[in-house]
Amino acid sequence: MSRSNIIFLWIVITLLTSSASILTKYCNISAASIGFWRVFGAAILILPFAIWISKKENKNKFFTKGTLLAGFFLGAHFTTWCWGIQNTSIANACLFIGLQPLITPFIAHYMIGERLNKWEMLAVVLAVFGTIWLTIFQFNANRSDLAGIAVTFLSAILCSTYFVLSRKYRAGLHIFVFSTEVFFVAAFVQAIAAYSIYGSIQVGDTRSIIALVGLVLLPTIGGHALVMYLLKYAKPQLISFSVPTQFVFATLMAVPLFKEVPQLWFYPGAALVIAGVILGIAKTEG
Repeated sequence: MSRSNIIFLWIVITLLTSSASILTKYCNISAASIGFWRVFGAAILILPFAIWISKKENKNKFFTKGTLLAGFFLGAHFTTWCWGIQNTSIANACLFIGLQPLITPFIAHYMIGERLNKWEMLAVVLAVFGTIWLTIFQFNANRSDLAGIAVTFLSAILCSTYFVLSRKYRAGLHIFVFSTEVFFVAAFVQAIAAYSIYGSIQVGDTRSIIALVGLVLLPTIGGHALVMYLLKYAKPQLISFSVPTQFVFATLMAVPLFKEVPQLWFYPGAALVIAGVILGIAKTEG
């Protein structure tokens, strides 16, 4: 894949996944239920394509080690991410989930031996400091927020691991087959969490259902399925740069949706994030 196509897909992924935090806030059901419907709905929608491709390729082995591992970490990430958003502010949640560019290189180096060059390291520093700047002025770390903050940080580690595992095991499998298996495993993980913690998989009111449909189509199929596709051609570090960028886009989307106009402190932080992302994209190798 050409570099221009990689960058174009990265932009699409970032825009689509930026809707996740806003749509999640519209759901009034449990975190595990939100995550379950996201991946289960996505898996059902792309299942016919996966079956057709599997028959065409005479594929007779399903749910490989790679899809099981990636699906487990994706399911754990979605549940913890949704719970974190529900138990702290979006600003607090985005601060810690935005540390993924700092976390991903260590996991990628341990699992698949990838290393960052000096420019990628500088890009990480810029993006992370930009994320911290964006939230430091509204950071609210009272006791009621601490659990949500801790779970969100754990979610960042889980998501980084999912990125690296998808990079490691995606090769050789068609994207529809790989993503369908990963989504079904993630749904199973979250179904267990939903029944174990909350006693059921919830659906919610009309507003929740509409938000769930949006979560299935935009950040899940449009975002995470594309992530798994792009990880065949790009390092997980490049994908992780979309996370702090999402906070910038989500804040801008909140202007027409919630009439929340960013204050002056938003712009230097956003500039740092964007500078780090541009440098990271320009200098990321392979």
